[in-house]
Amino acid sequence: MKNPVVMIAFGTTSKTISTYESLHEKISKYFLDREILWAFSSRIITRRLNRKTEKKIRQPKELLHHLARTGYRSVTVQSLHLFPGTEFSSLKKILSGMELPCFSGSPLLTSPSDYTEICNILKPLIASSSDTATVLIGHGTKHPAWTGYFCLEKYLRRHFGNSIYVGTVEDFPDTTSLVDEIASEGFRKVRLIPFFLVAGMHYERDIAGTNDTSWQSRFRKKGIKTEAIEQGLGTLKGFDRLIIRHIEEATEIPFGNQS
Repeated sequence: MKNPVVMIAFGTTSKTISTYESLHEKISKYFLDREILWAFSSRIITRRLNRKTEKKIRQPKELLHHLARTGYRSVTVQSLHLFPGTEFSSLKKILSGMELPCFSGSPLLTSPSDYTEICNILKPLIASSSDTATVLIGHGTKHPAWTGYFCLEKYLRRHFGNSIYVGTVEDFPDTTSLVDEIASEGFRKVRLIPFFLVAGMHYERDIAGTNDTSWQSRFRKKGIKTEAIEQGLGTLKGFDRLIIRHIEEATEIPFGNQS
């Protein structure tokens, strides 16, 4: 039996779950001889989805145990988390405890080539006007991987200039003063791009929401015209190729029991 590929994502209950379906179709066409399976790391989302559908949706540990019982001898696991942060650290602990050997692909932003590739993928969305700032807004984290956001901004500025910024909705890096910083630079317009796999809850509430604390509302209070791009990374042209490359490069030393 050819070893399957298990895609691990945080998950969503919004309409943007179609992003996963689209990625599944593209990846399946590339790996024609391998089964592509999915698991969501969020317990809450997995539970909610299982109430809505007859198709069983599993979490990573549950799915890997199921594959071991089914008779597979190994599996390739590809995380769709962007940075090697809290979610990926939790996944590594799960893989290290599996009897089934698990070959692990690295998170999508791990190497310099990953950062260069994501810049090329984002290029069609970057504002070209000199009076417009482009702000990518990610999740943020308490994990030491929070420094990856500064690395991302550095690479983006190398490609597109100093009118591009990176912010977050939670935790670190702390970007609460970023709106004031951009306003002080004299920009009259801002383009907001969600740096999430899907443009789900955080896009609707924290980026483009009508509440007073959303990024869009905070810019508008400064008299800055805003444009929010309702498009997650997973829908962008070429993003599937980034995932496929990581699957192909999955480590040859598996986690778990090799006996």
